[in-house]
Amino acid sequence: MRLTMTMTTLLLVGVQAAFAEDEGKIALDQRYVLLATSKTGTMQKELDGAAAQGFRVLAGSPTSGAEMVLFLERVAQPPDTYAYRLLAATKTSTMEKELAEGAREGFRLVPQTAIAKEEAAGKLFGGPREIVLVMERAPNDNKHFEYKLLATSKTSTMQKEVSEAVASGFVLVGLLSRDEHMVVMEKQLQE
Repeated sequence: MRLTMTMTTLLLVGVQAAFAEDEGKIALDQRYVLLATSKTGTMQKELDGAAAQGFRVLAGSPTSGAEMVLFLERVAQPPDTYAYRLLAATKTSTMEKELAEGAREGFRLVPQTAIAKEEAAGKLFGGPREIVLVMERAPNDNKHFEYKLLATSKTSTMQKEVSEAVASGFVLVGLLSRDEHMVVMEKQLQE
C-alpha cells in the first residue's frame, strides 16, 4: 500500500514538473485537449496557445458553476492554424456588436460554443448570466458572414423574428437560454 502511494506521488510530481518545464506545450501525439477556466481572459490565452499548436475548437459547454470548458482537436499544422476570438458579455446588445466586429475581421461563429455562464457577481446580486461565444478564422479562408442576435422571453416573438431573418437569407446557427431565449442567425456575404 505504501509503495503504491509513493509511486503515485512520484508520478504526479513528475507530470507536474514536465508540465511546468514546458507550460502551454501539448504533446505532439495528443489528439484532443480540454480547456477549462472561469475567466474569459484566461480562456482566450489558453485558446490562442492551443490554436498555435494546430488545435481547432470542437465544442464548448458551461459547467455546474462559473467555469466553461472547450474541447479542441489537433487538425492543422503551423503556420496554417485557426485563430480564435472569445466573446463575453452580459448584455445582448453588446454581444451583437462584438459578433459584428468579429465578422468584419473574418471570424465566424463556432455554433457548438454558445454558453450562458454563471458569474460569481451574478449569483450574489441576481444579475444576468454571461453570454460566451467563440468565433474562429480558418487559415486561408476569405469568406465573410453577417450575424443577427435575437433575444426574447416569448417563444411566439422568437418564431416571428426567426422567420423574418430567414426570409432575409439568414440561417439559425446557435441557441442558448438564460433569462431569455437567444438565437444567433448567420448569413454568408457575397464576395
